[in-house]
Amino acid sequence: MKVEIDQSGRIEQLDTNTIIGYANGHSDAVEIQVSTKRKLKQQLSSRLYPNRDLPAVIFAVCIFILIFKNLKITAIDIDEEYSGKEEIITKTLDKLLKSTKHPTYITIRFRRIGKNSPAHYLVWNLHREKRNPKYRRLLLSEILSWFWRK
Repeated sequence: MKVEIDQSGRIEQLDTNTIIGYANGHSDAVEIQVSTKRKLKQQLSSRLYPNRDLPAVIFAVCIFILIFKNLKITAIDIDEEYSGKEEIITKTLDKLLKSTKHPTYITIRFRRIGKNSPAHYLVWNLHREKRNPKYRRLLLSEILSWFWRK
């Protein structure tokens, strides 16, 4: 199954929650609260990644958490949120997929998703609603646990 991934409220915007979701017949999304983003930035800055790469790496980890439970996904089209950081996002996703020892290979592409995409519609509406119990909030500990994987 191929899905499109989009986000509303960028990771580096520390005054609004971030919603990352996919859609294409099936849909799922995760939310990262402002307080979680601030703590992530505080704990990860200058330790592991340069500040300029940190949002792209966090974005990739959140995408991985989002798609990890759906083993039927074989291809993802990611909106060009972080131009010039595609290699960092791809390498992070590849490393996380290999760390799970999951045999599935996922094709990763970057392209402009657009406002007519079901993924854009999903995340935009969830961001506007502020909270939907169907989609889960990512905890700081859950996100950080994927940073320490070998």
